[in-house]
Amino acid sequence: MAVPAITLVGLSHKTASVAVRELYAFDDEQARAVLEDLKARGVQEAVLLSTCNRVEVYGVSSGETGHQEIRSKIVESLAMAKGVNSNEIVPHLYTLEGIAAIRHLFRVAASLDSLVLGEPQILGQTKSAYRIASEAGTVGPVLGRFFERAFKVAKEVRSSTGVGTGQVSVGSIAVDLARKVFGDLAKCTVLLLGAGKMAEAVAKTLAAAGAQKVVVANRTVERAMAVAEQFGWSGVSLENLRSLLIEADVVIASVAYPGFIIDRAGLRALMSKRRYRPMFMVDIAVPRVLDPKAADLEGIYLYNIDDFNQIITEHLQRRAQDVRLADAVIEREVQGIDRYLKKLEIQPLVSQLGKRAADLRQRETQRALMELGDLTDAQRKVVEALANSLVNKLMADPLATLQKAAQDGDVNQLADAARRLFHLQGSDSPHDDALAHFDASPNDALAYFDAAPHDALAHFDAALHDDAASHDAAPHTVPQAAPNAQPNDGDDNQ
Repeated sequence: MAVPAITLVGLSHKTASVAVRELYAFDDEQARAVLEDLKARGVQEAVLLSTCNRVEVYGVSSGETGHQEIRSKIVESLAMAKGVNSNEIVPHLYTLEGIAAIRHLFRVAASLDSLVLGEPQILGQTKSAYRIASEAGTVGPVLGRFFERAFKVAKEVRSSTGVGTGQVSVGSIAVDLARKVFGDLAKCTVLLLGAGKMAEAVAKTLAAAGAQKVVVANRTVERAMAVAEQFGWSGVSLENLRSLLIEADVVIASVAYPGFIIDRAGLRALMSKRRYRPMFMVDIAVPRVLDPKAADLEGIYLYNIDDFNQIITEHLQRRAQDVRLADAVIEREVQGIDRYLKKLEIQPLVSQLGKRAADLRQRETQRALMELGDLTDAQRKVVEALANSLVNKLMADPLATLQKAAQDGDVNQLADAARRLFHLQGSDSPHDDALAHFDASPNDALAYFDAAPHDALAHFDAALHDDAASHDAAPHTVPQAAPNAQPNDGDDNQ
């Protein structure tokens, strides 16, 4: 038996330059279109996460070759959305499967895989991706539960380790670079392009760094003014960009714009009007909005987020202990999930064995009671208790051995032997069987995820945190049948 195939396909700052990442960046509407396409291709569940530094698709499919199938469908969908051949994107992609994909999701949400360790934006971006997928109808019981779990783990990492302490973000690094070049930012004229969440975070960092002459420019002037007024600055329209650039010492771009907001030729003309007074420019937008070819112009000092490597390396060295603590938190959760998934993998077989034992017990108990004739209620209870006890004791060791083998990852041969010994048939659709346990009904014995919304993960949390002894030693009880019930030939609901 196999659990649903959880597959991750993506690219990030670790595998692709900003020039590649900007090509495959997706806004919300484009993400919805990809999710709809994946659904049409037969992918059961999908979430697309697109940020400045990564594009990742988490998917779930069924079938014994589910991982290969879903990877191909994701690659084809991404390539089609961007109008390129699949071969062009493949060299930049990584693929993770099963528990490795879940571990990666947890690290991403906790900002351990970010370009800047501990940056706070990624958790919100992950939640936004999850919301968009939910609205598109591509979140089901599998990804839904693991993303919800990722959000809880990310909060635990931030509250129990030092990963999230201090000013850590792409924007804060941009401001730090500006301070290294100009020293006191209070003496500089700063132009902040954009007024979204990232730009607002940059604004807070600029204010903390002592910047006083700051102009926020945005396509929506009302939004620019809303950000600027928090700090006593001015907010203007991007229509005034050229005149603003003539006055600016520092330019930080964090704005969504179709193409370059100003090209090399435009900047060259502006530098002449500035008398080649130096201008420090940092483009933290993806796709980029400042023409990278302008970097060779006299007086222009242009950086993008791929130029932050040295500062990031120093930051990582300072945070090494925090990373170890955070990874320990994540690994504890991942190992709990791994145990659960391995148990889930053989749950259809366990259910079949339980049903077979319950049917035999019921049938033989009824036969014995009929042959014994008139019995008192007390005598009938003794017979039924004897049958229950015998069956439970006979089945306890085989079931415990199967559970232990599943946890150890060595269950296939033992499971096949159990099916032959007890004359059981393999599931016609093992992945669907496993999905049924994720999407449990109120009568399902594995209803870990069928709790009320406010407590949706309570049973799952309990299952994940069981200690090893409880996994190995807990006796398995065969389901009880009503005294006069007939054997059930339908699906077992234990």
